[in-house]
Order: sequence, then structure tokens, then C-alpha cells
Amino acid sequence: MESILSKEKLYLFLGVFFAVCLLVITAILVDLWDGVHTAKRTNERVHSHKLRVTIAKISEYWRFILIGFLVDCLGIIFSFYILPFVAVLFGAGLIAVEAKSMFEHAHRRKSHTAELPDIVSSIISAVDKKDAQKVLERLNSEGLLPKPN
Repeated sequence: MESILSKEKLYLFLGVFFAVCLLVITAILVDLWDGVHTAKRTNERVHSHKLRVTIAKISEYWRFILIGFLVDCLGIIFSFYILPFVAVLFGAGLIAVEAKSMFEHAHRRKSHTAELPDIVSSIISAVDKKDAQKVLERLNSEGLLPKPN
């Protein structure tokens, strides 16, 4: 009697599932590193809360991928179902979420909001018209003022 599930198919199935899990965890850790890097570049404090959030995110994502894997376990009994397609799809979606988060970090790093306290203090410390003109020229040369129409 021929078996419905071969060892090779099971090993491939489990291997792909664990590879997806590792890729998602790697994406989460890269996002954490990118977030810490962004916080340092924008002079924000880095809190230990971020690590707790990351651990919670890993557990939430693990549950999500596990649900996909359970759906895939129903499909493994069919001969055409050779890979855990739902877990791969869910994993790709979670990696896309982490990539979007990294793009948001890059956008924050490029914004000049970290420089606002220095800009405001230089405007306040401008005693006369000459000092104010220097501050405006500096802001204009750094591209922080809107272009006149």
C-alpha cells in the first residue's frame, strides 16, 4: 500500500515552513536594529520597551504563521500540495509589513525634525536683524525653508 505522505515531501514541507519562520524573525530583528539606528540618528531615547514590543511581535507573528501552517497541514494529504503555500503567503505579508516599517524609519531619518530645537533656539537668540538674516540664510541653504513661488 502506497503512503499518502512521503518522507521527502514532509521534510520539504517542514523545511520551507521553518525557513519562512526564520526569515520573518530576521525581518523583525532587522526592523528593531533599524529602529534603534533611527532613534540614535534623530537623538531620541532608546527604551527597553522596544525590546519587549519586539518579543511580543515575534509571538504574534508566530501565531499568525502557525495558523497558516495548520491550514497547510490539511493540504499536505493532496499530491499536488507540495509546499506550505499559506504559511509562505503569510510570511511574505509579514516581511512586507516589516519592510514598510523600515521605509518609515528611513523617512524619519531624512526629515529634519531632530534639528527643530536647534533651529528654534537660534531664532530666539537672534538679537538683531543681521542675526535673523544669518539664521534664515542657513535654513535656506540647508533646504529647510519652502521655495518662493
